[in-house]
Amino acid sequence: MAGALIITLVLLLLRWGVNSLLGLKGPVRALAYFPSFLLLGVLTDVDGSLFHGGSIEAHWAWLLPLILLIFMGLGFFLRRMFRNWLNREDNILRMVNVNLGILIAECLLTVSIGNTQINFHHELAVEQAIRSHQYAAALQVGAHSPYTSHTLNVLRAYALSLNGSLGEQLFTYPQPYGVRGLLFDHPSPETLRTTADSLYTYLGGRPHFGEQPMQYLTRLCQEEAGSHTALDYYLCGLLLGKQLDRFAAAIDTFCFHQDTLPRHYREALLLYRQQHPSYSIEISDSLSIQRLNDLLKRRGTYANLECEKQEQFLTFGDTYWWYYLYQ
Repeated sequence: MAGALIITLVLLLLRWGVNSLLGLKGPVRALAYFPSFLLLGVLTDVDGSLFHGGSIEAHWAWLLPLILLIFMGLGFFLRRMFRNWLNREDNILRMVNVNLGILIAECLLTVSIGNTQINFHHELAVEQAIRSHQYAAALQVGAHSPYTSHTLNVLRAYALSLNGSLGEQLFTYPQPYGVRGLLFDHPSPETLRTTADSLYTYLGGRPHFGEQPMQYLTRLCQEEAGSHTALDYYLCGLLLGKQLDRFAAAIDTFCFHQDTLPRHYREALLLYRQQHPSYSIEISDSLSIQRLNDLLKRRGTYANLECEKQEQFLTFGDTYWWYYLYQ
């Protein structure tokens, strides 16, 4: 908030300075805001590299001074050539409308310059919420958007884990990256201020050179080198990799059966029990059992697979079953 106020103050002072130099009046008074709007657009034309030694786009180093030089030259020209017209009393409504039109055009200029990628804005919002320990708020960012990015996927999984709901809510969000969506690439060019190292510290250890995500999570659990949160990451990694046999074995090894398993773990075990009726663990979740039966009954009743995938998503898109069968 303090940064936003400082930027606003600087831009207002810039506008005051420009108008003092150019003396823009009447229907073109709003043109004095042009440098401020342009500078704001340049400041927002950034990506995640800004947090790791990057800067604004390189072309602005020469383009911004050139545009400002042209603007100042044009401003002095207008003041000299149309001095009488600018000083003339004009219809108030007309002046307001013209200046309002100029301001709208300047706003559109700023928006067109700045980074408007929705995933990047979601990444920044989720990361800021995590850094403020507002994990529930982090999970609300873009919660209903079908679009995601690798960085956003990793940050969401991190927020879910911090909130204690990784196994409960992971598949309520899009998961196009599989197990890779749980961890940053190392080294990663796409992280923000939350780096791969901070996540590895949270899990309890760094990956070995050339170690794949699932190998890394398996080692943390089997060697008991990781924190207790690493187990949730390992189990969710097995689900994302659709390795139900290994998942069921891991539940037998690491989880007490009398404990209440998270929702997606129960869903996975119900699906595994459908495939292996002799599996010993009973899941007494009548609602989930009924939903799974409904999903399986609907399979093969649609015109084609794509239609089936879309229709099933409307009802079961927040379940592990949909991910396992259609992703």
